[in-house]
Amino acid sequence: MNKDAFAQYLEKEGLKTTTINNHIRNLAKYKNVDMFELSIEDMNVVLTLKEAELNNSQKLTLANTMSKYLQYLDKPNENIIEYIKTINNELKKKYSERNKNKKYQYTKKDILKEINKFYKDGKYKEYIVGYLVYYFNTRNADLDILIVKSKKQAKNEKQNYLILRKSSIIYIRNDYKTAGTYGSKQHEIRGKKFYDSVKNILGDNDSVKLFDSFSNSTHMVKQMLPFGLKTSDIVKIVLAEDNSLHQASKISKKRGSALDTLESAYNLKV
Repeated sequence: MNKDAFAQYLEKEGLKTTTINNHIRNLAKYKNVDMFELSIEDMNVVLTLKEAELNNSQKLTLANTMSKYLQYLDKPNENIIEYIKTINNELKKKYSERNKNKKYQYTKKDILKEINKFYKDGKYKEYIVGYLVYYFNTRNADLDILIVKSKKQAKNEKQNYLILRKSSIIYIRNDYKTAGTYGSKQHEIRGKKFYDSVKNILGDNDSVKLFDSFSNSTHMVKQMLPFGLKTSDIVKIVLAEDNSLHQASKISKKRGSALDTLESAYNLKV
C-alpha cells in the first residue's frame, strides 16, 4: 500500500489534514485484519471486513477508508459502498433504540439557566458557545468562528463568522459538516446578552477568533457547554422534551440535518 501517494490523492480531493491522517492510520489497521492477504479488490475488502473481529463502528471506519483507497487505485467500489450502507442502517437502528429509551439528567430549563449564568459571571465565550448550540443546534465545527466588525471582512467562503453590527450580530456558517448539501447559512441575532458578549470578546480588535486553536474541538467545546455536555446531547435533550415534527423541522433547518438523521440518532419519534 502506497501511503504517501494515497495521502497526496486525498489532499488533492480537498480533505483536511486530520481526515487524511485518519485514513492513513486506517490503512495500517486494515492490513492487520487482512488475515487472508487478499488482493485489494472491491469484494475482497468486503469479505475481509465481514470476517474481521471488529464491531460495526470499527468496520464502518475501515470500510470508508478502503472505499477511498479503491477510488485512488481507480478500481470499482460498488460492493463496499453497499456494505457501508448496510452497516450504517444497522448502527442507526441500534442508536435509535438506545436514544429513545435514554433518560437525561438535565432538562432544557437547566441548560438555559446555566447558559444565562455564564453571562452573569462574565464568561462571555461560554455564553456565546452555549447560546449558539442551544438556539442554533450547532455541531463543533460550526463554532470555529472569526468575530469581525464589518461584513467586508467576511469574504472567506470557508470561514464561519460573527459580524458585529450596530444593534445585532450576523452569524454566518460556511464551514460545517453538511455545508455541501445545505450551503451557507446566515442568521441575525438581536439578543442583548449575546450582542454584549460578542462585543466583549472582540474588544478593540478588528477581528478575533472565538477559539485560539480548534485542533481538539470536541474537548474544547464540551468544556464551554453547560454540565460538560456534548452538542449532540443538547439536541437530544431538546427533542426528548419536545418530540414534535415542528421542533424537528426547526432543528433540521438550523443544524443542516435530514429528518431521517434526527429520527435515527436524535430521539425523534414522529
